Amino acid sequence: MIDLELYKIFKIVANEENITKASQRLNISQPAVTKHIKNLESQLNIKLFERTNRGLKLTDIGKKIYNEINTPIEILEKVENKYGNVKCINLGTHVTVFNKILGEKFAKYCKEHPDIKINIDRSDLSEQFEKLEKQELDIIISKKDKDYINDSIKFIKITEVHDILIINSKYNNYKEKLTIDDLKSKTIYMPRKSSITTKNFFESIKGLSTNNIKTNNINYRTILEMLKYDSNIALVTKEIIEEELDSKIYNQLNTTFKINPLEYGIYVNINNKFKELNRFVKELKETSYN
Repeated sequence: MIDLELYKIFKIVANEENITKASQRLNISQPAVTKHIKNLESQLNIKLFERTNRGLKLTDIGKKIYNEINTPIEILEKVENKYGNVKCINLGTHVTVFNKILGEKFAKYCKEHPDIKINIDRSDLSEQFEKLEKQELDIIISKKDKDYINDSIKFIKITEVHDILIINSKYNNYKEKLTIDDLKSKTIYMPRKSSITTKNFFESIKGLSTNNIKTNNINYRTILEMLKYDSNIALVTKEIIEEELDSKIYNQLNTTFKINPLEYGIYVNINNKFKELNRFVKELKETSYN
């Protein structure tokens, strides 16, 4: 018997050319994705992928199979979403922020609507927006960035989040408010340069740029890990680390300058409309967080 799920997974791995990204999009573990690909290769008795320095590459026979199954799989997925008892919403988000701000609401929604399956994509934000443009994602939940809004992508505000500068409480010797000049002698841990948080920081503080302060651009988990062991400053979203601030693990630094708050909410492709998605957006939109 043909296992269509294996072909669906094969199609996504071929599109992503990376097991990690495919697992994020499928919302299953990397070992599970690898196992499914091996099962399909075993069934067909052929090799579908080759490993390269950049990830995975389809073999010649893999390309032929992909070209033949790509359109039929897309048709079947549309039929399944349209007529199946379980409807799917493909959601892109930064999981840490999402869980802190909307985790409880999201869990309640899933419990109240067991007929809705929500697939979470954890890829980079730029990749998520490419998928939203192509309608491969139905919704993205993130901070507002005007650069991502266009004729087809609309943003709906849910709440506001606030980026702050913090320091390990063991090393905090700042008694006065931190000035812009103080920053110039310090290393600041920040998210990637393309992140909305980092862009908003430099837009908020006029005249400040990476040319006159030293930054270390790393992912969020690494920021907090490195902050355990040194006296550097970090730029983070306050709503994510409120527990750590309450327990005095980190201290928020007072400043003479202001970092603008950011709107947090929903991006949708206005061309992608179906009942379940509209209901999901409506329930999130009507929730009061402020």
